[in-house]
Amino acid sequence: MEPYEAELYDVFQRIGITEYKVHEHKAIFSTKEAEEAGLVMAGLNLKNLLIKDKKTEHFFMIILEDHRHMDAKHFKSLTGWGKIRFAKEEEMWDLLRLTPGSVSPFGLLSDKAHRVTVVLEKLITEAAAEELVNFHPNRNTATLSLQKRDFLKFLEYIGTEVIFEE
Repeated sequence: MEPYEAELYDVFQRIGITEYKVHEHKAIFSTKEAEEAGLVMAGLNLKNLLIKDKKTEHFFMIILEDHRHMDAKHFKSLTGWGKIRFAKEEEMWDLLRLTPGSVSPFGLLSDKAHRVTVVLEKLITEAAAEELVNFHPNRNTATLSLQKRDFLKFLEYIGTEVIFEE
């Protein structure tokens, strides 16, 4: 187990997150690959897009249902970002210690300077507290399922700014 994944489980234990399940699988790089491999999990299957505001140098992790396309104009109204682009591989590594295909909100453990703001789409915002949410545990060869309430507890613990789509 990689140190960044081990750190995640240590944090879970520290803050009382005990109900989660890790599903091992082959490396997955896209929603299409996950579907083709039959890796659609119970609960909300989500994707994480790491976006950089070119002017402010601030980053946003947009968390969406895996089939939803990101509407940049819509999210600009929520975030106030200016001109944006997807984060580069080196930026992903420097900020989150993650590589393309494994971007996960759990990588925010490495963002000690809080340079990334999380944006949760409406589907997540409106989901019941016990609804399962699914993310990579800082590697794309597994999916971690946990309740939405525990995911929000994690975000609160690490002190990341969160914007809720309404």
